[in-house]
Amino acid sequence: MSDGTLWSTDLGAPLLIDTDANPDLWGYLHLRMDRRTFKEWLGLHLAGMATVQGVGLTRRLRRFHQDFYERTLVTLRDEVGADEAFVYHAVPLAWMPLVMHASRIHCEAPDAASCAAAGALTVPHPEIPAWQQRTGGVPFASPHLGEDGVRVTRSYPADGSTLMTSVTYHWHTPPGLADVVLRGHHDDPEVIAAVLERLDDFARTLRLPEASGTAR
Repeated sequence: MSDGTLWSTDLGAPLLIDTDANPDLWGYLHLRMDRRTFKEWLGLHLAGMATVQGVGLTRRLRRFHQDFYERTLVTLRDEVGADEAFVYHAVPLAWMPLVMHASRIHCEAPDAASCAAAGALTVPHPEIPAWQQRTGGVPFASPHLGEDGVRVTRSYPADGSTLMTSVTYHWHTPPGLADVVLRGHHDDPEVIAAVLERLDDFARTLRLPEASGTAR
């Protein structure tokens, strides 16, 4: 890593959405790994996490994470169409990992709140009773992506026993640049609440490489 930060140049290729996040807290999840590379990455990732957290890697834990990341890669690559994905390292291995995915979108609306992508985040899910959903949004500026940003948190029941909480950041950039959406969710609202400040810090590190004007 360069200077203790996660740069696209450390990954051997430029990212569509770049970051200089702390690699002790964040890892890059390649969305287009072949199976061999995935197995190598997963082994190194789990071994490193287990060492840092001081836990033993059981067969059950390995299977849990393998299943989770296999599903996540397919979803983000083939269904969501994410440009980049990042793993938050501080979630205990016994819990569902927290993966944040970033995408570039096109929006000609006058501001972030008027973009269809942002509006969809605040519209209640039609198949879930409104009283079971909680949504809140606040302005969220970025030193790299501009002042016209919003952070939306949303809680909703995913099934009869699981309450999902999602966090979404959306920045409406100047004309000629893509908007950026960063999003993640977790099945434990307390996890999101506990790490929200660090999520905010990470969100502020995102940038569009073509807009930075500097080589690293």
